Order: sequence, then C-alpha cells, then structure tokens
Amino acid sequence: MMELDRRFATALKNLSDAPPPMAEAIRKQDGMSEAPDVLIFSPAFTTMDIHRPASLLALTSTHWAIALSSGLAADKTETPENISVDTSPYSHTLVVALSILLLDGRLALHASGNTSTALVVYFNTVMEKIYREAAFFALDRIFAGTGETGEESPRNRNFSKTGLSMKFHSALERFTPPDRSVHSYVAWPAAFGGFHRQLSPAAMLVRTENELILISDEAPSGGLFHSPQQNLGYVVTYMPRKRIRAVTCRPGTKLSTLEITLAADNMAESITVLVPPETTADAKSVAVGNG
Repeated sequence: MMELDRRFATALKNLSDAPPPMAEAIRKQDGMSEAPDVLIFSPAFTTMDIHRPASLLALTSTHWAIALSSGLAADKTETPENISVDTSPYSHTLVVALSILLLDGRLALHASGNTSTALVVYFNTVMEKIYREAAFFALDRIFAGTGETGEESPRNRNFSKTGLSMKFHSALERFTPPDRSVHSYVAWPAAFGGFHRQLSPAAMLVRTENELILISDEAPSGGLFHSPQQNLGYVVTYMPRKRIRAVTCRPGTKLSTLEITLAADNMAESITVLVPPETTADAKSVAVGNG
C-alpha cells in the first residue's frame, strides 16, 4: 500500500493503495468487480470553517462509486463504522457537475434511482485537475453507453472571443472535454437588483456534440455583491445531450427561465437556467441544438 498524502487528494493506481475500510466498501458494490480506471482519494479537510469528509471516488468502464468517511479513529485513519458508500451505472447518471469556490471543490454525480440523487465528493481545489479529468471520464462513459454517435464536425477550439469575457473564454478552454468540438455558445452578464443584490450570476451555455454545458459564476452566499465584477469561482454543469428530453422557456420581465429536463431509467431531473430576456432566444437555440 502506497503512503497517502493526508493534505491533498491523490490519484491512486489500485484499490489496495486506498484506506482499507473505504476500499473494501467499494469492492462490495455492484459493478465494482473490475479494477477502477480512475481512483481518487481525498483526505478530510476544513475550508472556510466547514469540515469536509474523506472520500474515495472509483470509476470503472460501467459504474462509478463514492465512499465517504464521516469520522476518523484516534490514529487519524478511517474506520468501517463511519463509512457510507453509493454506486450507480453510467446508464442511470443524469448530470455531472463541478463546483470551484476558492479552495473548496465539489464533484457531483446525479443518479436516478428511487429518487434523483446527487452524490458529492469534496476536494481542495489545488487538486482540481484530477477531478476535472474524472468528470471527463464519466461523461465519456455515459456517452459510450448510449450506443449512439454524436454530431460530427471539425474540432473547433479557435472560436471567436466576441461577446466573451476573458474569464469565460478561459473557462471554456478549461472545462470543455478535450476531444469535443464547440458547436455553439451564448454568454450573458450577471443581473442585479436594488442594493447590488444579485438576481442571477454571469453564465454561458455551450453545446458540444455530446453535452450541453452550463458554466456560471459562483457568487458569495446571500447573493450580495458590492461590485458587479466580484466573483469567487465557477459552477460547471454537464448535461449529456442523450439525456435531454425537453427544453421549456418561461419569459419574464427581468429574467426568463429556461428549464432543461433530463431523464434516465424512468427518472427525471430539471436544471433551471436564469437568462436575461434579450438572450433567451439564443440560449434556447443553443439548448435545443438549432444554433
């Protein structure tokens, strides 16, 4: 067993390298008999006075599993009685989401079952890259399981910067899976009400051959900004296009609501996007694939 770094997340080669109670909990899950292609251990940590549990994320060719440890023994190791574990096949996975807020990172996998549930692993964003790559792997496996091919077009990373802030241009490069083509996108600024109260964050909607990607600013809690330029991170929501069942729009005076419904295994989930009225038509066009 390799020596684990108890400060930051570590990509592991084998389950035998993970803390034994967490590795054993993963092995017992359906669909986890094969060696994981992606295996990441994150130790427990505290950020912004919030305690985050230790986690073990395992991705195989057909399933993913997450083990969380809610407490440590006196010797700072994980104990079996404090471990919970969840797993799902990619065929039941609706949404993959990354959240980056200062040093607090989250990878959420939304799975259909008796209810639509988001399973979350937390990590120090110093190690964001390995979780971003894990998200890309999961998206590839979701798409591979459909048995269908995506839209074909030449790979396009040299898209125009027109209408994009440098922050969103950088985010588009950073969070678009590396083998995808950007087919279309639309971006819009944050909306503010009285007393600098944020009504909706700056965001952009991106369509590739396989996914619809929503990239939005992560705002301070409470929705209060003292400067329209202030933002603290990103929330990136990946919606596999093969899971999208409907896109509906409710026009509004200050903000319109775009609702994207995804479904798998007879379970549905909706993602709500707030869009300025003047951008609504373009956003819906990107979402439904007409742009």
